[in-house]
Amino acid sequence: MTTTTEHPRLVSTRDAFEALKTGDLEPILAQTSDEVVMVNDLGSGPWRELRGKKAVLEFFYSFVGIFEGTFAQDVLGGWGWDDGVVLLIHEHGTANGVAFDNRAIYMFVAGPDGRWRELRTMDMDRAHLEQFWTRWTSSS
Repeated sequence: MTTTTEHPRLVSTRDAFEALKTGDLEPILAQTSDEVVMVNDLGSGPWRELRGKKAVLEFFYSFVGIFEGTFAQDVLGGWGWDDGVVLLIHEHGTANGVAFDNRAIYMFVAGPDGRWRELRTMDMDRAHLEQFWTRWTSSS
């Protein structure tokens, strides 16, 4: 019988996303470099490229704020290795009565200090996201 263990980076990143569900940002912040660069795909609307932990945190509060407490990210699966993690995430919520539903790939790259220096998101449900942002913009 073969036993497979998950890479510690995957475990800590998935645990950090679980903590976000309860409003605990500390695990994510502790794993993130102050100089992080975040490049978002279509799902993040106008917030495409962010530089620095402060900018990422401001984005998070602004983005989640439009969903009035309904936004959630569920980890569907992932892979980890020494200097990176890839997660498959289901993002969902409602803003101004408009449903947001997306599956996205998040790719984290760690720097020499072991903290995330880069995050890229790639959306899978592009047609839905285009409709969401068009409808949300016209309803807000």
